This record gives sequence, C-alpha cells and structure tokens, in this order.
Amino acid sequence: MATPALTPVTPLHNVPVLIEGVRVRLRRSTPADAPWTFRTAQDAEVMRYMDWPAHSAEAEARAYLEGCVARWAAGTEYHWVIEHKPEGDPIGAIACRPNGHAADFGYFLGRAHWGQGLATEAARLLVGWLQRQPALLRIWATTDAANTRSAGVLRKAGLQHEGVMRKATIRPNLGAAPRDTALFAWVRDEDPR
Repeated sequence: MATPALTPVTPLHNVPVLIEGVRVRLRRSTPADAPWTFRTAQDAEVMRYMDWPAHSAEAEARAYLEGCVARWAAGTEYHWVIEHKPEGDPIGAIACRPNGHAADFGYFLGRAHWGQGLATEAARLLVGWLQRQPALLRIWATTDAANTRSAGVLRKAGLQHEGVMRKATIRPNLGAAPRDTALFAWVRDEDPR
C-alpha cells in the first residue's frame, strides 16, 4: 500500500510586497531589518510567549531574515515588517506560511506599541489579503493559552477559538516544558449551492 502524499505547499500568487492600512503598513522584510529585529527581540516581555528563542546576536537576526528572502522566493513563507505610519518606523513583524488549502500566520510587536490596536490592524490586513486567495480555505494561528492579549488580537482579526491543544508547544523563553496552546482559525464558508 502506498503512503499518502503530504499536502503540497501552495505558493500564493501576486504576493504583495506592501500592504497599506490606516495606521500601519506591512512591508516585505529584508536582511537590513536585522538591527531593529534584534533590539526588539531583546525585550523579555516581547519574547515571553514566542515559540522561538531570542537571538543572542544581531547576526542571528540577519541570518533569519536572509532565510525569509529564500522562503519568500520558494513560496513557503511570506514575511513582512509592520511599520507605523506616517514615520515608517518598524514596530514588529508578521508572516504567513501557505500549506495546501491552508495558511498559518504569526506576529510579534514591540512592547511600546502594545494596547494601541496596531497588532490587530496588522493581523486584519494579512487575514483580509489571505481571505481573498481562492485556494485558501483555512487561515489559522496559535498562541500560548495564557497569552490573553494575543488571543484578543486573533479574535479581532476574525478568527474563532477552536480549542486548546494540551502541552503542544515549547515556548523556549519560558522553559523547556511543553505548554498549552490555543488554536484560532477562519474557515471559508461552504458553497451555498
């Protein structure tokens, strides 16, 4: 009996390098974004619930962003810097990863910009663009079950809470033990015919 094939990555077409909002814009990231990425990721509160460890040197941030360029070209991940308008200062990052009929996304935002609705606007911009991709039937994201701020952002971006996956994700900035993870998703309605 043949092993079933894995769901192929579905590269999205006409991926915008810039998505404009009212107070934020999403701009394709480049390796030149390494200095602010490194600085922002040095804040323990920003990194607390991330599922990746804080970079120990700016060179690590640069290597990650160089990888983002390669993954964009391959169609496996699209990574944008969140800029605060009108200054254009980088305040965070957001990325999505298409996989067959679905795409997941994640983000982080500098602490000085929390509580202003900027993460929500960035998430809405990305989710709105993904919803217009006809090949995508599901858009999803996760957060640590204790991260109520991020859960609020995901709800405001139009995702519904689907449940909690117990001991599903290691948050290296909190320790080595797996933690409960809340799952949120938007699913395209069935064809009403």
